[in-house]
Order: sequence, then structure tokens, then C-alpha cells
Amino acid sequence: MSSGQTRPPVSPVLVVASEDVDASRRAYELLLGVDAGAPLTVDNATIELRGGTSEKAPHRALFGTEDFAATTRLLRRRGLALTETSAGRAEADAEPSVGVIEAGESAVVPGSELTSVDHLVFNSADRDGAVALFGATLGMDFRLEQSIHDGIHQLFFRAPTMVVEVVVGQGDPGSVTTLWGVAWKSADIDRTHLRLVAADVPVSEMRTGRKAGTRVFSVRDHALGLPTLVID
Repeated sequence: MSSGQTRPPVSPVLVVASEDVDASRRAYELLLGVDAGAPLTVDNATIELRGGTSEKAPHRALFGTEDFAATTRLLRRRGLALTETSAGRAEADAEPSVGVIEAGESAVVPGSELTSVDHLVFNSADRDGAVALFGATLGMDFRLEQSIHDGIHQLFFRAPTMVVEVVVGQGDPGSVTTLWGVAWKSADIDRTHLRLVAADVPVSEMRTGRKAGTRVFSVRDHALGLPTLVID
């Protein structure tokens, strides 16, 4: 973003709340196929673990910006109250699932076939509020809305490095938007599935994805903190 125009956010930092940070770190190291202590980073995102439950310290996507001062100034002008929690980092006060962070160099660890985040999934009870937050305020491109069932809708927003999906119609009216899940992109989904099975990570069987021509499987390790999908 810049002060003169709407610019969609770049690669985010995903802050995942965990009651057992050590267990969550091990779970993400196994998922990403990296050594112990290595950065939890792929091409377009970084995982950061924070102690606490998701109720008290909600999962949050901090969207990157190349001009932190201009971006936070613009977001405040658009009505998004922010608290700067550290230099180059601000969290939305009334929207606990989002924030912004100054983009920096990330140390991507080579070797894993999980190359990037394909999309993030948020839950919201307020369709118009979600469109206002992700589209008008954060500047993402609102590309598609579709009905699933029983009044549940999916909204899809395009950011430069990934898709943001918002599932609308779940939760109590007036509840805040929450970061609910992550879908990871694999360059070799068969290898990823076999690697995780060999490491005794609980995974589902491979199945056909909703998008034509894709295969997916779920990773059912609660230590990850978020529902997790792998897609080819």
C-alpha cells in the first residue's frame, strides 16, 4: 500500500496461538520438512508461534507492506484502529485476525516440496463487514462470491502472493472475523503425503480437490493450531 493508492498486502506473517509452543514448532518443522530450529518460512509466508489459546490470543495474519508508515496511516484513515506492538508491526484492535508488518528479507529453507501458502481461510458472520475489511480497507481484489449450502457463502479475495477465502454465515451475528485455516501448496503432493505418513503425522487419505484437476489431503495434527490442507 501507499498513501496515494490502494495497494494489496504482500507476503504475510501468520501468528499462530499455541498452548504448547514447543510441540507446535515440532509439528510445523515436520509439516514443512525443515530441520529443528530452522525458520518456518516458505516462498510467500512465515509462521510465528505465540503462547496462549486462540480465544485469548487469536490467530492473526500480519500482511506485509513495503511502506509501513504510509500503510498504517492509510488504514487508520479508512477507520481501522491499529496498535503498534513493536517497530514495523501493528495489530488491528477491533479485528483480531489481521494486522500489518513491515516486509523484510525472509530466510526460505530449501529442500521441502511445500513451497508456499495457497490460500488462507477466515470465518466471518458478516458478509458486508468481510468485504469492507479485506476489500475496501486492506485493498485486496474481491474476485468471487459463491453459495455453498444453508446460507453459507464463500468470498474470494486476491492478494499478490495468495488467495484469501472468507467463509460467511458461520458464528454468532456480530462476532469478529477469525483466521480459521491454511492451505499449503506442494510441488509433489505424493512425496509430501508419504513423508508425513512416515513421520507418523496424522493425515487423511488423498482426495480430489474442489478445484478441477487438483488433489488434496488434510493434516490432522492439533499442534498446528489451525485446520491444515495440502493441495497440489
